[in-house]
Formats: sequence, structure tokens, C-alpha cells
Amino acid sequence: MRLEVLRYFLEIARSGSVRKASERVNITPSALSRHIVLLEHTVGAPLFERRARGMSLTIEGEILQKYAQRTVSNVDMVKSAVAEIRGLRSGVIRVFAIEIVGSSVVFPMIREFLTRHSGINVQVEIITRSNTDVLHALSRDEADIGVMYKLSPVSDLDYHSEFETPFAVIASPDHPLASREQISVVDLVGTSVATLGRENATRRIVEKALASFGAEIDYTLQVNSIEMAKEFARTGMGVTVLPAIAAQNECSAGTLVAIPISDWALRRVRVALCTSRARPVSKTGAAFLELLSLRFNDALEPCGQGIGTG
Repeated sequence: MRLEVLRYFLEIARSGSVRKASERVNITPSALSRHIVLLEHTVGAPLFERRARGMSLTIEGEILQKYAQRTVSNVDMVKSAVAEIRGLRSGVIRVFAIEIVGSSVVFPMIREFLTRHSGINVQVEIITRSNTDVLHALSRDEADIGVMYKLSPVSDLDYHSEFETPFAVIASPDHPLASREQISVVDLVGTSVATLGRENATRRIVEKALASFGAEIDYTLQVNSIEMAKEFARTGMGVTVLPAIAAQNECSAGTLVAIPISDWALRRVRVALCTSRARPVSKTGAAFLELLSLRFNDALEPCGQGIGTG
């Protein structure tokens, strides 16, 4: 049973789709399907139930998933252990990060790390849905490092660093609200606003703040991508509410502004770097974690109109 086939199997189990999995593992859907058929033949049982909404694991598939995750994880641990002996010249680091810090913060740090350690393989999963996706990845040993909102402490995790990521109203420089020094989220009622999906942690944080005021926003647009929400704002169609860090690059370029939100609950949201307490961090992972901790604070700088702290 080839290791790469187990990785293919796990990717289909995670995504629930041969097509989506094929895009991630860089082989054609037909080739991926053939590998799964051969794997089912080897195991002697069907591993997936094919349904209209996607593929779900059978009981036999769930058993294989448990052992496949352990096998793949052990191989990655061996690679990392060998890398330690070789002085970080090879190894694997698996990172699950929420979308708000993906391209603006995490990627520049990956670029810096790989410049120093070119033999390391960094695998990044950007989470666009619930914060719990990162928690599950750490608990299932699918990730070495998690970057996520710290909404409440979790006993199974070690928190290495955490930083405030104030929320802001993201708007075009020409938007009527752009000149405001600060704004309450309640002031957005009646304004054209783009939001993320209902399961997205960023949206839930905003709606929790709204609920504390007994207010609701009748959203103009719902998308599953922060990039699309920012584009909605950039074109002047309306605004969106995100942590200011998510629009840092656009603010620096002058295409967007981040109007500070005055509400305390949206000014004190924190992002944490964490690992599973049940699994020791490899030397390779520890080196990357150290870089993240050092650089994160520098990266989380206010942009646009400036975020106040008083």
C-alpha cells in the first residue's frame, strides 16, 4: 500500500470530492479515482459512499482513515527527525491558518523561512470556514502548527504567541465613511455590506458584537472568500468588516482604507499560534514557530486611517 495513495485517500476524505482532492494533489480526477478503486480492491471493501452531494466514508473507510492518518503522520515525523540530524536541510511542516492571515502574514514568513532552509517542505491549509477546522486538524494530527482566533482557551493546545487583530470597516478611499476616524459596527445598519459565510469565524465574531447591541445587518452580499469581500469594498459597492490585517496590502497600496471600529469586543480579538499538547514539536517545526512568533507582531500593524488603542 503506497504512502502517496494513502495521502490521496485522506485528501478525498477531507474534501468529500474527487475533483477537489485532485486539484490539491495535482493529478487528474480519473487517475485519482483509479487509485481509490485499487485501494478498495487491496482493502477488500468499499471505502466511500458516492452521493449526489459528494463522497463520505463507509465504516471500513473510517477504519482506514484512522490508520492512514497515523501512518502518514509517522512518516512525516521521521522526515522531521532526519531533518534535525541534518540541520534543517529537509523535513515537513504542516500549517493550518485562518484566511485573514494567510497571504498578508503567513506567506511572507514562509518565504523568509524557505529562503533560509530551502530543503524544507511547508504544507499550508488556508481555512475559510470555522475556527474549529484548525482545532480538528491539530487534534487529528493533520497539522503541526495552527494559526487561529483565540476565542477561548483550549486545554489540549499549547499557545506559543498571541496577538490582537483589531477589526475595521474596510472601504474604498472614496466611500462616504472613509473619512471617519472611527465607527461603531451598529452604524453599518442600513449600509451596503458584504459578509462571509455563516460558518466563518470572522462573521460570527462580528454578529456576536451586533447581537450585544440588539442589532442586525441586512447584508447585500455573502461570499466565501475574503478576497471577494475586499473587492466589493474596493469597487465602491459598499463596505466589509474584517480584521484590519486582512487588508494590510491594499491599505498600503492606497486602494482600501481600514476605519477603526470603536466597539471594545471587536478591538480585542486575538489570533494565536498553537500546537497540540499531545504531540511534541519537531526541531523543524520549532524553528518555523520561532520565526512566526518573532515576525507576527511586526506584521500585525494597523493600516489605512490607523487603529486607535485608547
